[in-house]
Amino acid sequence: MQKLDGVEDLRVRRTRKLLQQALIEGAVEKGFAALTVRDITTRAMVNRSTFYRHYLDKYDLLEQHLNEIYEVLEEDGGIIETERHEGLVKLLKQIQQFPGFYRVVLWEQADAFLSQRFRQQAQQRFLVCFHRAFPEATSDPDTPPIDLKFTAVSSAGCSALAWWLGQERPSTPEQFAHWLQQLIYDISVSTHKPQR
Repeated sequence: MQKLDGVEDLRVRRTRKLLQQALIEGAVEKGFAALTVRDITTRAMVNRSTFYRHYLDKYDLLEQHLNEIYEVLEEDGGIIETERHEGLVKLLKQIQQFPGFYRVVLWEQADAFLSQRFRQQAQQRFLVCFHRAFPEATSDPDTPPIDLKFTAVSSAGCSALAWWLGQERPSTPEQFAHWLQQLIYDISVSTHKPQR
């Protein structure tokens, strides 16, 4: 019976991957707002009933896709720590694999909903990484509020990703991860230290 469970799990993962791929390609081609579940299922070559076994709607598919991307960051130590940034390298490789989708998400002419959700997710994940890197962080009236710090860090991170895409990825994911991690760490540390 374990073998059947393994086969079923493989089918589920394959179906989810096809639907996520169809979401990415469809959002690039038509824009997320115009994309329908029918467009996604047609592109993925799966039945609508199969789609609804996995997702409530296209927004749920997007949300779960973004969650999977950001879980990679958390599994591999986040992006604020000074020495490790494997999760960020994986994210950058994902972006490198689907540059058209991330241009739709991050550039000035970005799809508003996609851009907002990506940035909100980034802010939430930066918060997790920040608390992991600086567990002693407290709200000090002489330093910026925590929500302002994360807004600044997530905006800076997303803007840097847009720059990387706009420059046609002028560095490897590993090199850019190192640069981006340095920038984020510098912002986080400078806003974390109280003024003297």
